[in-house]
Amino acid sequence: MTNEIKNKIRSYEKRKPITDKRFKFSNDLIKRAAYVGNGKLPDKRSDINTESLQLWIRPNGIKTFYASKKVSMFNKEKVKMELNSTSKKMMRFDLNYEAAKEMLPQILKDMAAPKEETKDDSLFGNLAKDFLKNGINGYRLSDKSEKHEYKDSTKTKYIKLINTYILLKGGKDITQRLVAPMTYKERFYNVPFKDLRIKDITPRQVAALQERMKDTKTLANDVIRVVSIIFTWANTNEKYLGVNPCRSTAKFSEKKIRVKLTDMETQRLMDHCTSKAFDYEPRFLGLIALDLLCGKRGVELFGLRWQPPQNEKELKECSGWLEENWKETHYFYLHDTKNRKPERVHMCDEAVEVINRLERSRFTEANKHFVSSPFLFPQRNDIKKPINSSSISKRMRALNVLFGWTYEYEGKIRNKFTIKIARKTYGSKIAETHGLEIASRKLNHRDMKVTKEHYIVPEDKQLEINNPYGNNVERIDKFKKVK
Repeated sequence: MTNEIKNKIRSYEKRKPITDKRFKFSNDLIKRAAYVGNGKLPDKRSDINTESLQLWIRPNGIKTFYASKKVSMFNKEKVKMELNSTSKKMMRFDLNYEAAKEMLPQILKDMAAPKEETKDDSLFGNLAKDFLKNGINGYRLSDKSEKHEYKDSTKTKYIKLINTYILLKGGKDITQRLVAPMTYKERFYNVPFKDLRIKDITPRQVAALQERMKDTKTLANDVIRVVSIIFTWANTNEKYLGVNPCRSTAKFSEKKIRVKLTDMETQRLMDHCTSKAFDYEPRFLGLIALDLLCGKRGVELFGLRWQPPQNEKELKECSGWLEENWKETHYFYLHDTKNRKPERVHMCDEAVEVINRLERSRFTEANKHFVSSPFLFPQRNDIKKPINSSSISKRMRALNVLFGWTYEYEGKIRNKFTIKIARKTYGSKIAETHGLEIASRKLNHRDMKVTKEHYIVPEDKQLEINNPYGNNVERIDKFKKVK
């Protein structure tokens, strides 16, 4: 081998990229160290001569010295101190290898001191779990002087939102949407909200979570509301000492359908509910008819009992009951209302007749299994439980299809008519005939402003006009028509 060839080999060896995981660090060799990772995570190299000294090479080629050591750390899952590997950033390579070796002893000394977890070092996911365990059965402040325990329906809603959208126990599509890398207001986000340290959560982080859910604005607002509740609870119970980052997060504007049935449409629907069709669906159509005639909230009618409850358990499971002599007095009583104001509700003759007919239907051959149910509107498959929005969703869709009250919005077929539309129709009619104050009392509102702004619908916003989201109204034949 000639000297020329030997010199070329030596020259190549000096230029050859360093790909070894462990090698003797020097300024020259570190300069030759090349990234061999997967393009996502840093490539970590260790110094053979100096224990605990690492060189991290990132996909963009930037090289940084790190101190690596096993230290005593707080394990959040096991709730105890244990040894674990950790690394601490020292400096960029451009400050040279010798300087890094000089810094290393002091860095390792600082890392050796055990650190207990502080309140604000905890992950938000752990805080959310703590709330589910210890806070969900607590109280909410409804005004400056009253504290109220969360309703069961509220608890159920919060638990579902936290598990699905915070702890990511929902479907794969939801998880992918909430953890996908994104750039929002010139900042990059790729860490799930549950994995953020509480002290690192800023209004911008909250807004980024909201932005991920912008296609479902109402749901996004609900999730941020729950996050705010968790922070408030943590602050009250001294589990978090900072400012609630949700305070400065503006809600998405939600499009609400502010419509009512016309007098003609109301009569058509009542005629249907009290026709022969009632015999096939007495609980569903009886519910719709009673709502049109009394204007109560759906959840208030769902849990109505035939008889007053006999114990605390029965009281908790119902929303109200018929008075003992309801056929003469025309009254039923609501003890569980949205604003927590118990209400004695008067029924017109038509409403009494609806309930009379509902009572008679229990003794027919087709519906005799409902006789033992304590509820006016029990579930078909479990008569010991009252119906709910989910259990009547198919029948509500069929009813809307029958009357041509469906429309498409955001790629989904929606119902124009709902229980709430029935309530708005009732409120608007009462306001028209008896005035706003009477309407507000009939709807059991604390504030007349709520009645005026949300329940009194102008004449030009009736259901017979083009739907407020566009003219793409589609009839769905696959749904079974109401008999």
